[in-house]
Amino acid sequence: MTDMNEVWQMMKAYADAYAVPILRDAELPLFRGLIQSARPERVLEIGTAIGYSTLQMASCLDADSQITTIELDPDRVAAARRFIGMTPFRSMIRQLQGDGTALLDTLSGPWDFVFLDGPKGQYSRQLKKLLPQLAPQAVIAADNIRYHDMLYIEGTVPHKHRTAVGRLHEFLTLLGDTRRFDTVFFENGDGMTVSRWKG
Repeated sequence: MTDMNEVWQMMKAYADAYAVPILRDAELPLFRGLIQSARPERVLEIGTAIGYSTLQMASCLDADSQITTIELDPDRVAAARRFIGMTPFRSMIRQLQGDGTALLDTLSGPWDFVFLDGPKGQYSRQLKKLLPQLAPQAVIAADNIRYHDMLYIEGTVPHKHRTAVGRLHEFLTLLGDTRRFDTVFFENGDGMTVSRWKG
């Protein structure tokens, strides 16, 4: 078992070397604070990458909490497995490999906390599938909402990003339904929404 500070540093070095996006330092106080405040027992993460955010969550949770995390890329799944295996949190974490949107049809919840950090164009589809799986007062956090500030472009969005940006606007419209959610938009890092489910 390796000291967590060493694990964090190894993960940052790996992410830098292989251009893997992980939570920015500017986002960590907000993110860890959310977990510590919510104290969820059942967490779902879509977009494991190398497990950095997974382990940040695990280190804030009670020992009997469980995290289910999904990643499509097999190399990232393998890297996450190695890093998670170095820590005392490995028994709390269930890793699944596959398409997060498709795998939601095989999972049942209820989820107390959901972290969306996979393909941004899938957030609205994933949220719709998640609604029946959310526990009362569940928290949904979604990262990279600013999408490198393309969310704010008033003119023409670059063609290859147009669909993703359009779907992010759809996602924000869903979260803006105050009958269902209380939502706050944080500008930290690349932008993060935090919503409480009213269902």
